[in-house]
Amino acid sequence: MDNDIFSHFPDRETFDRYWNENYVPVTYEDVATVFRDFVKSAEGHIYLSDYEEKGCISKEDFKDNLSQEAQFAFQDGLTEVFYDKNPELYETAFALFEEAQMTGQGDASVAQTFHETFNGLYTEFLDTLFEEMLSNRKD
Repeated sequence: MDNDIFSHFPDRETFDRYWNENYVPVTYEDVATVFRDFVKSAEGHIYLSDYEEKGCISKEDFKDNLSQEAQFAFQDGLTEVFYDKNPELYETAFALFEEAQMTGQGDASVAQTFHETFNGLYTEFLDTLFEEMLSNRKD
């Protein structure tokens, strides 16, 4: 994309139309192997040490207590899959954000749908991982 990216996507509605026409859904199965492999390689030690020592790992707050390494591994795994399935959307959203940050022009929230979708998937997939591999007991 060129420096005139905001002329192509002047507002969120325009970007959302582009999104809806081009988005290829990302599913948990797309990231499951990466997420599972990280948990296995870390032998389940994916939390901040003081949280893990308390032994009260719950679905409600485990995401807030992931180690930085775990957060990066899960975010990177999702980013890679998301990019593989939606390279143009990813690059366009990033270019819109970057251009707004660098020039102070345009509206970085034009691509808000990208951020909302990505963060929603991240939360959903971590919840699924928790149910699948991390919950040790039924509450």
